[in-house]
Amino acid sequence: MRLRTYILVAWMLAAATVAAQEPTAGYGREHTNVLKLRAGYGRQLDTYLSLLSFQGYQVGLGNEWWQSFRQPHWEHVGRVDLNVFRYTPNPPGNRITGLLIGGGWGALYRWKWLDERLQVHAGPYLEAEFGVRYLGNNVNKPLSMDIAVDVKAMGGVSWSFYGKKNSYRLNYLIRTNLIGFDYVPEYGQSYYELYSGVPGIARCAGHWNHNTVKHELSLDLQFPHSTWRVGAEHHFNSYRTDYLHFTTNQIGLIVGCIWKYRLHAHSRL
Repeated sequence: MRLRTYILVAWMLAAATVAAQEPTAGYGREHTNVLKLRAGYGRQLDTYLSLLSFQGYQVGLGNEWWQSFRQPHWEHVGRVDLNVFRYTPNPPGNRITGLLIGGGWGALYRWKWLDERLQVHAGPYLEAEFGVRYLGNNVNKPLSMDIAVDVKAMGGVSWSFYGKKNSYRLNYLIRTNLIGFDYVPEYGQSYYELYSGVPGIARCAGHWNHNTVKHELSLDLQFPHSTWRVGAEHHFNSYRTDYLHFTTNQIGLIVGCIWKYRLHAHSRL
């Protein structure tokens, strides 16, 4: 009888412990995914292809997801972006088409105030990008490309407020590079069988030779059966080598759809 009593007490204590931990476990089960369409105006300078800048419109797709760690104040974020640039001709009439593929992952610490309506988060972010630019009417220098891997500082703030039937969240997110790695492949050009080349460069990159700032202001609108995101973004990227200078400066509008769902407790980090 006494043994059964001990077993029953132990089972009740274990059940109480699990129940006490359930809110913390449930905190990390929510997963947020955002699928975005972006369109805007940009300026591209690539001195290997031309000393004059190209300006015009670009479109792209992006996917972003947020999920909590086991600790309630930590979360991680991942992104995949695909941008297609279709620039209008520069003054001589040259036309450039470009493709930018990027992705990243970061870990952020979140502070909450005012019943979680005001939230601030900050942390490190690792991002990799590959860019290629094609100038179809230049037979000597038709193609340019580069690769960059950077550790960035990422931060943001969000404010939730409520209407009569819907809820809203205003978000601001910014990230800038700290230190990383750049690779610019070897370039060359020929004219009447005479060849001159620009050697490729692999180097450590930071604010002394590479500057990147990406920020986004958006508004989430939660309706009874769907949640949408609208906003604007600005991306600036500039770096120099011993011979070349590359700059991208673009602004755009964002329209996205947001899904929130629950994951199994053991599937989160």
